[in-house]
Amino acid sequence: MKCLRPVFSCAVFILIAAGLCGCFPGNDNHQDEERDPHFQRGRDLVNSQEFKAAAEEFEKALETNPRSAAAHYELGCLCDAKLNDYAAAIYHYERLLLLTPDSPRAPLVRERIRGCKLELAGTEFPLPNSQNLQREVYALTEENRLLKQQLDEARSHPGASLAALPAPAPAPAPAPAPAPAPAQPLRPLANNPIPAPNLNPNLNPNPNPALNPAPAPLTPSVSAPGAAAVPPRVSPAGADASHPRTYVIQPKDSIYSVATRYGLKASAILAANTNVSPTHLRIGQSLNLP
Repeated sequence: MKCLRPVFSCAVFILIAAGLCGCFPGNDNHQDEERDPHFQRGRDLVNSQEFKAAAEEFEKALETNPRSAAAHYELGCLCDAKLNDYAAAIYHYERLLLLTPDSPRAPLVRERIRGCKLELAGTEFPLPNSQNLQREVYALTEENRLLKQQLDEARSHPGASLAALPAPAPAPAPAPAPAPAPAQPLRPLANNPIPAPNLNPNLNPNPNPALNPAPAPLTPSVSAPGAAAVPPRVSPAGADASHPRTYVIQPKDSIYSVATRYGLKASAILAANTNVSPTHLRIGQSLNLP
C-alpha cells in the first residue's frame, strides 16, 4: 500500500496539470468551432451578402463537426432572416438549444422559433384581404347604426309604426241572388189542342205566343249598394318587378339605404362594386346591383 501512494499522487498531479493545460474540452469549445475553415469562410460570405454560398459552408462545417452549436446558430439565422426557410431555421434553432441549453442566446432563439412558426402558419393559412375585410366591417357597422336609429325612433313613438301601416280593406258583401220570375198560368183554348212542348223554340217557334213565355232578362251582377269595392292588389313598398341592374346615387343615399330599397345586403352591393368607396358616394354615381 505504501508503494501505491506515490503512484496515485503522481496520477492526480498529471490530471490536474492536464486540466490546467487545456487538454480536456471546456469553455473554449465555442472558439474551437469558430476556428473551423468552413465556418470562417461562411462568415466571410455572409459579410459579402452571398447567403446561399454561406449556408453551404456552414453545412460543411456541420459535416466536419455535427455538434457545432455555432454552425447551427449561423444556419438558423440565415434560414430565418435571409433565405425565408422557416422550417430549416426551426430545426437549427432547436439543435442549438439541445446542444447548449444554457447558452446566453437561448431566450432569443426561443423567441425566433415562435416567430418562425407564425410565419409557417401564415403561409399555410393566409389571412383574408384586409381591404375587403375593412369594407365588410364598415358595411356591417353602418347597417347596425341605422337599425339602432330606427329602433330608438320606434321606442320614442310606440304607435308610429302601427299607424303607418295601411288599414286592411273590408271584405266585399256577397251580391244578392236575383228573384225568380213569376210563373205564368196556362190558359187552355177551347178549339185548339195543346201542342207538344217545343224543346228548341228557335228552330220551330210555337205559333201560339201565349205558350212561349218570354225568357227572363239577363241581369248583370251588380254589387249591392254600399258594398265596398275589392281593392286592387298592390305590390309591397320597395318591390321592383323589373329589378334594375344599375342604380344612380341620389342625394342622401347610402349603401345601406340602396340595399334596403331593393331587398339586398350592403355587403353584396359592395362586393359587386369593388371600386366604390362606401364613405365617398357621389351624386350621379352608378352602382351595379347584384
